Amino acid sequence: MAVPQAKGHGCFDPDLTIQSTLDAYLIRHRFHAMLRTWLMLSRPLALGLALGLTLLPAPVKAVDVVADTVTRDANGVLIAEGSVIIEREGETLAADHVTYDAKKREFNAKGNVIITSEGSTIRAESSEMHTVNKTGELHNAEATLKDGERLKSDLLKRDENGVVTAENVTITSCPPDAETWLLKASHAEIDQENGLMTARDARFELAGVPIFYTPYWSQVLRRQSGLLMPSVSTSNIRGTDVALPYYLAPAQNWDATLTPRWMTARGFMGAAELRHVSSGGYEKIQAEGLNDKVASTQRGRVRGDIRRPLPYGIGFTAIGDHISDHQYLADFSTDNADVSKSYLQSQASLFQNREMDRWSLFVRHQQDLTTPSNAATLQILPRLEGEIRVPVAGDTAMVVLEQETTRFARKAGVDGWRLDLNPFIEVPWQLPGGGVESTLKVGGRHTHYWLKESAGQSILSRNTFEASLDNRINFERISESRRWRHTITPILRYDYIAAPDQSALPNFDSAFSRLSMSNLLTGNRYTGRDRIERINRISLLLETGMQHKDQAGAAARDVVNAKLGAAYELKRESVDPATLVAATRPFSNLLGEISIYPLAGISVSAGGQYNPADSYWAKAYSALHMASERGHTLHVSWQKTDARYAVASELIAANVALRVAQRWNAFGNWQYDPRLKLMQQASGGIHYLHPCWDLRIEGYRNNVNGSTITSDFGVRFLLGFKGLGSVGS
Repeated sequence: MAVPQAKGHGCFDPDLTIQSTLDAYLIRHRFHAMLRTWLMLSRPLALGLALGLTLLPAPVKAVDVVADTVTRDANGVLIAEGSVIIEREGETLAADHVTYDAKKREFNAKGNVIITSEGSTIRAESSEMHTVNKTGELHNAEATLKDGERLKSDLLKRDENGVVTAENVTITSCPPDAETWLLKASHAEIDQENGLMTARDARFELAGVPIFYTPYWSQVLRRQSGLLMPSVSTSNIRGTDVALPYYLAPAQNWDATLTPRWMTARGFMGAAELRHVSSGGYEKIQAEGLNDKVASTQRGRVRGDIRRPLPYGIGFTAIGDHISDHQYLADFSTDNADVSKSYLQSQASLFQNREMDRWSLFVRHQQDLTTPSNAATLQILPRLEGEIRVPVAGDTAMVVLEQETTRFARKAGVDGWRLDLNPFIEVPWQLPGGGVESTLKVGGRHTHYWLKESAGQSILSRNTFEASLDNRINFERISESRRWRHTITPILRYDYIAAPDQSALPNFDSAFSRLSMSNLLTGNRYTGRDRIERINRISLLLETGMQHKDQAGAAARDVVNAKLGAAYELKRESVDPATLVAATRPFSNLLGEISIYPLAGISVSAGGQYNPADSYWAKAYSALHMASERGHTLHVSWQKTDARYAVASELIAANVALRVAQRWNAFGNWQYDPRLKLMQQASGGIHYLHPCWDLRIEGYRNNVNGSTITSDFGVRFLLGFKGLGSVGS
């Protein structure tokens, strides 16, 4: 006769070790994170291993039990019946009937068994577990991970050696109402010690049609070496392009990818990527090369990325990118950003950044892809930069010393050392009541050169005095309804630089930057440190904006933002006619920008520079951006530069994405040069996105300057199954 023990709620003694059976049912969160690193079919097949982990024991801890009745029979078997819920540390087991035999160390759950945790939900008709020899079974089980992967099995069983077997297994990443693909096997065996899953009579079904069958399947479940999914594309420069990567994982903290790549128009290319990670940082080295049958020469590319922290807060980085010839990217890169590069840069750095000081020491090698020879390209070997900031006068002012020492080197032309010192004091203040903010900056600059020329060595120097005063006032008005907010911010800046003539000094890295919104409120507009303007300038920028909210408690949205600016030269004399001719009139061009947001998801912007003396637009641009709630987007832009201001250019660009149907999207982008009557780039395609698979097909044409022709066109596609992998490019 059963003896009533408790009703409603109770707590099992941890000595009963029933907790181990509960933990055994649950897929650990750390396991779910491991799934993302596995190869090819590993993610869905790893569901089998996940179910295997449910049969593993865990540390003994107390378990809370809620049930309609909790009793113990004459043999000491503990029985929980009616809406049984057993909880422990975020893990829950629900069933109609649960028993635990302490003598036999057997645990049984029957009727609507549901086991839930943060990472998974498992449903089964019944389960049995022996808590000593760690064996157990799940009958008619279905597991669902939080990302949607599902596994079904008639029987999941774990033996004393830790091997889990599954009968009549079905694996998919599709939702129950849209099972587009299934992976099925009559029998699967999971060896957790060796991280290996084998399956018998495995087949892959697509839309209910078997398209692949194998009598035997072996799959690694942990990070191991093996083939990855192939990549396929086609273009007129490379021909049919097929790559089959091989993943190599010989150690816990480093791995590599070896990729043979065959291009019918170019030949065989070998590529390798080596990765290493540790508590002290990481390294990634990439190399590729081929004997190009079109160019009849060996070509290649080497890249690297190394980042390591050192003692005392010092960091080390080394980033490199070098190609064998200037047409390499145009011929072999499938990345549009790569193809359009003009420079490749490699740099190694030591640096330290602290609250009041910083320094960096680096070397840099540059590869100019716009010239036939790299002999005249400057290399930095090395450069030491530093800054020290010291607060004075009760932290009301800051004394700053900036320093840069650089060794310039090149095969052709002048090279040597440059030392640049820039001490200054910075005094910010704000008038009582706020609204007015000012910053005064006064300092100087000393630049010293040790040059190596064909005629011998020489020493040159330059000294300047620099001062600036920046003032801004913030005005704001809010309507009585508190639904409109208008702001006006005038900014007035004064710059004075006393600089000598510098036409006799070398020019390693300086160029004059033409006026723009980004440099209107700056002093010296030269980049680099070899040239400094001689100026006495007043600059004015007026910013205004309007915001609106539909109701008093809602978030405000921008309606209009606008800027208008100009500069007046009290004095600007050329310090080097080769880089800058003296101003012919005191007033600069008028700068303007405006952005209007008439409706949610729509913005219109325009801007440019107007020359009032000669009555023409030196630069102009406009853009329209639209985004709908359905997912449609459209962006159209136009920009033009007049030849009287700089190098003439004009470009029209458009990008569009349309949601044609629930899962169908069309996309395209286009760039056209009206001045040259040339299409620079165009592409378009379709993208079908299903909950468990997707297909993307894209045709493209790029106007590039490769070794054989001036354009590249082709087709790219990608077919991917969630959890299985993808084929394409």
